[in-house]
Amino acid sequence: MNTSSMSSDDIRRIAMELTAQAESGLAYCTDRFDIERFHRIGTLARDLMQTIAAEDLPAYDRRVAATAGYTTPKIDVRAGVFDPSGRVLLVREASDQHRWTLPGGWCDILESPRQAIEREVAEEAGLAVRVAHLAGVLDRHLWPHTPVYDRHIYKLFFVCEPVGDLDASFTSVETSEVAWFEVDALPELSVARVLPEQIRLLHEHWARPGPAHVD
Repeated sequence: MNTSSMSSDDIRRIAMELTAQAESGLAYCTDRFDIERFHRIGTLARDLMQTIAAEDLPAYDRRVAATAGYTTPKIDVRAGVFDPSGRVLLVREASDQHRWTLPGGWCDILESPRQAIEREVAEEAGLAVRVAHLAGVLDRHLWPHTPVYDRHIYKLFFVCEPVGDLDASFTSVETSEVAWFEVDALPELSVARVLPEQIRLLHEHWARPGPAHVD
C-alpha cells in the first residue's frame, strides 16, 4: 500500500484493528513470547493513532490491554422522547460547549439496554420514561459524526414514552438545560453524540412504528 495516499480514516481503521487484534490475542495466549509480541502490536497501534490525533493520547498501558479481553464494539444508547405534538426532548450537554443532544450514554456492565436508556433519561433530563420500541441499531462509523473515535461503537436508538411531566428547571452535572424542540427547528447539536438525520429517523418511528433501521 502507498502510505502517502492513505487518508486519516484509513490510518484510524488500521490502528483500531491492530488494537483489537492485540487485546484479543492477549485474552487467550499464554506463551510469554507471544504476549510480548501482542503488547508490541498494541504499542505500535497507539503510536499509529497518535499520528492523526488532534492531541496527545495516553501512553500504551500493558495492564489495561492485558485485561481488556476479546474486543467488541462499545454500546451507546439514545432516547427519542416526544410530546403529543411531536416535539423531541433534548438536553444541553455541559461537556460539549452546551450543545444539545438526545439523552443517553454508555451501557454499563450488568445493565440491559432498556435499563440503560431509562436510567440515562432520568439522570440527564429528570424524566421517567418507558421504552416503547427499538428504532435503530447504527454503526457510528458509517455516519458523519465528529470527531471520530478510536473505538468501534454501535448506537441503539429507542423511542421512549414519558411517564409523568417534564420539569423544565431540571439540571444535573452532565446537563445544563432540558427542553422540547420541533424536529425541523433543532438547536446546535453535539454531533459527536447525535445527528439531525438520526433524530428524524426516531421521529418517523414515533409517528409510524415499524421495523428497526439496522446498518
